[in-house]
Amino acid sequence: MSKRRRMEDRYRRFSFLSDIEGIKNAIGEMRGMCLPPQPALNREAHLSDNNPLPDEEWFIRTIKDKIANHPDNQMEYPFGGEPIFEEPLVGFVRGNDPIFDQFKKVIGPHHFSPWEIMRWQAEKNKVKPPDPDDLSVVSFVMPFTEKTRRDNAAAVEWTSERWAQTRLLGEIFSQTFVREIVTDLMRRGILAVAPDVTPMFNKKRYPQVGWASPWSHRHVAYAAGLGTFGMHDFLITEKGVTHRLGSFVVNLRLEPNCKRPEDIHADCLHYQGHPCLKCAKRCPVTAITAEHFHDKETCYQKVANSLKHCNTHYHIFIYGCGLCATGVPCASEIPKQLKRNTIHESPSA
Repeated sequence: MSKRRRMEDRYRRFSFLSDIEGIKNAIGEMRGMCLPPQPALNREAHLSDNNPLPDEEWFIRTIKDKIANHPDNQMEYPFGGEPIFEEPLVGFVRGNDPIFDQFKKVIGPHHFSPWEIMRWQAEKNKVKPPDPDDLSVVSFVMPFTEKTRRDNAAAVEWTSERWAQTRLLGEIFSQTFVREIVTDLMRRGILAVAPDVTPMFNKKRYPQVGWASPWSHRHVAYAAGLGTFGMHDFLITEKGVTHRLGSFVVNLRLEPNCKRPEDIHADCLHYQGHPCLKCAKRCPVTAITAEHFHDKETCYQKVANSLKHCNTHYHIFIYGCGLCATGVPCASEIPKQLKRNTIHESPSA
């Protein structure tokens, strides 16, 4: 049972001080601190019939099983027992894909390439860093439930309680099960690393893009062909934009299973010339406009201010919004006018 669910099903008092897991999660996200130690590589492990090399189907099956059956994929009071996420999408991108060089230009030189973050893990375990050709990134999309989408679509100023819980508990759960997968791989002698649960991860303002992290799950998911960007900067996937994303790097050659559109806005109605801008209408601080697109700084200020609201009304230490991602045509699917076949479960498809 998770530490959070050892508590009684009741509202927590003084969550600015007492929601320790929420506070630790925020510190980890912003400063790369308060994280569990990295798993050690088992250098004595050898591949055999009892320890086969994981393939694409293994990762798809394992991630789906974690989300379907893991005890931490659950909401807290007053939604106890409800799942946080529905069935995920899983995609792969090779570590030597030229798009990671493009990210250095588009996002900034601070954004890790798969090789850079794997080099950190290799050196920590005193082994030679693998070549970029021998690396792959596993990316996944975890859709929110219909109840969470519905509640947030009804909100007009601040995020709903289900959305706030999903924001906090979903991130903790995502990091938990990815750490379990990485630990299993390292035990089997396969180098692996989840960038957002390392001391290398932190969020801060960068000159080129404003608030950003050194590893963007959104951009990695686009690289893996799992979606494209909307006016709100959310990733529009086959399951829409109401989701949480995750990714990790492995020392394996995995084959991409999704086609990546060249147009990074291929699934956004506005960018494709269709009347929409419903995400702009949903934003309570006008951070999205046809003229200036998504103003990240205005958006950030609104999201940061929500910390007090979530503590006062929901008694958990988290911030969030997501209003522009709900009550819109791309909330749970690619808009029907633009829908196309994007996901292929089998890498050989």
